[in-house]
Amino acid sequence: MAGLLFAVADSHATAAGWLANRNGLLSLVCGLGVLHLHLSWRRKGSPRFLAFALLLFAVGLGCGEAAIATLAYLSAWQLTQEEGSWPQRILPLAPYAAIAVLWRILYVSLGFGTRGTSLYLDPGSQPLVFLQALAERAPLLTAGQWVKLPVDLWMILPRDAQLAASALAALLVLGVLGLLWDLLRRDVLARFWALGMAFSLVPISAVLPMDRLLLFAGLGAFGLMAALCESTGVWPRDRARAPGWRRRVAWLLLVLHGPLAAMLLVARISTLPAILFIDSSFARQAPQGPEVAGQTFVFVNGAEFPVAYFRLMRTAPGDGPAPRRVTQLGALTTAHTVRRVDERSLVMRAEDGFLAHTIDRLLWDRDRRFTIGERIERPEFTAEILSLTRDDRPLEVAFHFRSALEDPGLRWLYWQDGRLIPFPLPALGETMSVEPGF
Repeated sequence: MAGLLFAVADSHATAAGWLANRNGLLSLVCGLGVLHLHLSWRRKGSPRFLAFALLLFAVGLGCGEAAIATLAYLSAWQLTQEEGSWPQRILPLAPYAAIAVLWRILYVSLGFGTRGTSLYLDPGSQPLVFLQALAERAPLLTAGQWVKLPVDLWMILPRDAQLAASALAALLVLGVLGLLWDLLRRDVLARFWALGMAFSLVPISAVLPMDRLLLFAGLGAFGLMAALCESTGVWPRDRARAPGWRRRVAWLLLVLHGPLAAMLLVARISTLPAILFIDSSFARQAPQGPEVAGQTFVFVNGAEFPVAYFRLMRTAPGDGPAPRRVTQLGALTTAHTVRRVDERSLVMRAEDGFLAHTIDRLLWDRDRRFTIGERIERPEFTAEILSLTRDDRPLEVAFHFRSALEDPGLRWLYWQDGRLIPFPLPALGETMSVEPGF
């Protein structure tokens, strides 16, 4: 039953169908192989199983950072299934820890990791920020796994709503714990599944909450659901079991993660191209022509994902030439006023301030502080901060371009009424309003 529930989980559609997420599946396969080899080593004592497990663990880490969650289930196994003192149980994890440390050293020395973003965190270099994110994101991911809370929406919610969603998720997690408490007290294998699931949520909390990250967590969660169904007599059918409220909830979970999940899986597979709808719209609607290769596309409003991916998508065969560079001035999520102050300069004022919403903060480090009069250099312009919001985000910014705004090397675009269209530069002294495009 656990295997069947895992197979039809609709949250796995993106991991299986999106090429950029395929590394998650490779990491999962390697992690499962490591766990199997580890159990063989502990049961049979042959060192060759350990050697192959360590090799496969290293391969998994090469596939993707997600493979670090393999340690979650290895640790859970040692803590719940092995006998002896605590040091004796933990010592067999030392070789895996050594591989993880070596991987981390190589990872950092080769320049991998995240910097300058509020959505993706590096636990090694930002431990305190990561712990705060863990407290907020782990309940969301748990609730997404068990009751299908739509955690993918977190990124577009206002901050107050994000905190409220985390509080709601924490209550749901307490409810799940109450549901499983009797099972966890008397079933050691259930404790293994629970600890493995909980530990596996730690590394993925470094990423903004998305249900496509729940591959490793699903192993423990669906193992627990199957154990719950068995313990309450839902399946295999055992009429001798007392029905009780746990049995009714087990039935609900079985329906939610069985037939309903299977239908949602088919729906998500059929709509998977919509994941890149905005990105493809930018690429499809943006100007074409041989002159594009010598131009910089200036997106007056945009979003980091489609703007950054746009140039890459244009390099695909048959999609036309890619622009020389792309740059983005404001966000899709807020209204702006744009005022022309001279031949080369625009002043933009964001209604809610720049970087107002989570979705706009992909390329902003929360520790980054702005000051009035600060000048930020970019290839095409210098951005000068004229005023700040109460929480020290830019409110009004002057963009001083290095050439006239009408220079043919600049292609002005903005997102309006669901379309990407040419931006009409205002005349000297005029002000133009730009409504939110998203």
